[in-house]
Amino acid sequence: MKKRYWVLLLVIFTMVLSGCQDPTKTSSSGNEEGGESASGGEGGTLTITDLTDAQSLDPHTVTDAASMRYIENMYNTLFRYKADAYGEVEGELVKDYKVSEDGKTYTFTLHEGVKFHNGDKLTSEDVKYSIERIIDSEVRKAQFDALESIETPSETEVVVTLSKPVAPFVTFLANPMNAIVNQTIVEENDGDLSNADAGSGAFQLVKWTKDQEMVLEKFEDYYKEDLPYLDKVVWRSIPDETARSTAIRNGEIDIILQAEPKDIELMEKAEGVNVESVPGTYWEYIGLNTDEGPLAEKKVRQAIAWATDRGAINEAVKFGKASPLLSGNIPENHWAHLEEEIYPEPDLEKAKQLLEEAGYGDGLDLKMKVGTNQYQIDAAQVIKQQLKEVGINVEVVSQEKSVFFEALGSGDFEMTVVGWVGFVDPDEFLYNIFHTDGKYNQQNYSNPEVDKLLEQGRAEMDQEKRKEIYDQAQKIIAEDAPMVFLYANPHISAIRERVKGFEVAPTVTTKSLEKTKIEE
Repeated sequence: MKKRYWVLLLVIFTMVLSGCQDPTKTSSSGNEEGGESASGGEGGTLTITDLTDAQSLDPHTVTDAASMRYIENMYNTLFRYKADAYGEVEGELVKDYKVSEDGKTYTFTLHEGVKFHNGDKLTSEDVKYSIERIIDSEVRKAQFDALESIETPSETEVVVTLSKPVAPFVTFLANPMNAIVNQTIVEENDGDLSNADAGSGAFQLVKWTKDQEMVLEKFEDYYKEDLPYLDKVVWRSIPDETARSTAIRNGEIDIILQAEPKDIELMEKAEGVNVESVPGTYWEYIGLNTDEGPLAEKKVRQAIAWATDRGAINEAVKFGKASPLLSGNIPENHWAHLEEEIYPEPDLEKAKQLLEEAGYGDGLDLKMKVGTNQYQIDAAQVIKQQLKEVGINVEVVSQEKSVFFEALGSGDFEMTVVGWVGFVDPDEFLYNIFHTDGKYNQQNYSNPEVDKLLEQGRAEMDQEKRKEIYDQAQKIIAEDAPMVFLYANPHISAIRERVKGFEVAPTVTTKSLEKTKIEE
């Protein structure tokens, strides 16, 4: 992976016209599952389910992963993540591109003949409008902080100029939420796409009944030759994990996107069901609000980090399927993973000593908020018992999903157990979460040294130098402990045998639905 990533950077900096793989051709080599060689017929309906339902369909305003699953099939982006090479991207709407020698000017050439679902032509002006809307929507504004200008010399040419090099800029453009939207549809909906379709993707919206069902149908004028194969994709909301497992074993659904560890053995034995697993990007943690109170004390946070037995939680809650995170938050399948183990094993005596030095030798009381994810509720209960051993009394409070995430976003919590998924570049794993001005810095963490490192990592284009920078940043963050990193989960999907061409990817992307077939 490291070698391939380095090759990509060399391509960018030698100003060679990039030979992006042409996604409009389904017969391209290297696509073993989704191209012409895939078995199965065209047409049909595929039914799929995930852990939760989406919060909104507006790609520029939502942050939850469930929304991304729907949105990425309704919209296109300039680039996309490569399913078979974690950390790499390839052109989607962009057919070719080049980068200036100073790394600050990108010239993109778009595919011709791309249409939105309402029949409007997708042009360079839509790209300019979409990037400006992303910035105005604030959620991913930070990814475009270095943007100086966007020019549109022709309908298929976009020239983006940055004030300084941004190493993950193309990766940012591949984020499924940085989608290209139709300005006309945005305006018709008074700027609100939360229940509308302004996309050009492989599938278009038929209906969405929140917490029940989302129905997408094939977009007949999709710009990629002969795609998609499926007539219809139905996303069914089945919040109960036992009900999901029963539904796929009974043939009521075709795919469980994220299968639960406890159900793996059962589904592996089920007739007509295959279970596929790859190293994932879903990492979970104990979040500690550093804003005020005992958790503003670094030694209290470190005490929690030393008292937490990650391996025991993994065995009790994840059936040993996850990989404990003993240093930073970037998982071991990533080139920027920190090898050094900051917390190799629990040390209760060290935790007690740190609490004594912080003035809490007689113990303290804390409240931990969690959502409705049963694994995170279970993890919170295990953590409660572990911290009790060092004199920390934890009250666990489970809240309804929307209330819980509102509390996280507003900083209304002391402790929490939750996770992130889908990151590709180390900048995504770190900058917005741990930079003082980070959009998702829910822990209110601030360390000027970390800020400086994360800014350096964003600007540095040499991967080996970036690795050194991110190693330093992860080590400091782990030692400061605004989060106690728990584990990285594998991505496991359960798929009926009749489904052909669906790719199980570390980022949990479902973009391969456009090349998925049903074998009746």
